[in-house]
Amino acid sequence: MFKNQSFTKIINALPKKYGNQMKHSDEIVSAIYYPKDEFVVTFSQATKGIEKLENSDSKKIAIAYNFSEEAQRILKINGFHQIQYSSFPWTDEQWKNRNS
Repeated sequence: MFKNQSFTKIINALPKKYGNQMKHSDEIVSAIYYPKDEFVVTFSQATKGIEKLENSDSKKIAIAYNFSEEAQRILKINGFHQIQYSSFPWTDEQWKNRNS
């Protein structure tokens, strides 16, 4: 998690596959980074991240390999911009039952 950091500083701290998708700027932002690779962030995980940054006045960003449809909705409702490596559409239920 990054609170009130320059966007460029956050980009430089991330794996290149995320940084390559973002335009560097000195804008101050707060970000949640979900580091697990090839993983879908679910609604409950997104909600926990939202709660950690709820007192931030800066632009909010969520960064992950992928977000479930439910996670995307709750992040958007709470004003988060989303950056993801994969955009394959998953629901929480599909992700939970993927190996069943």
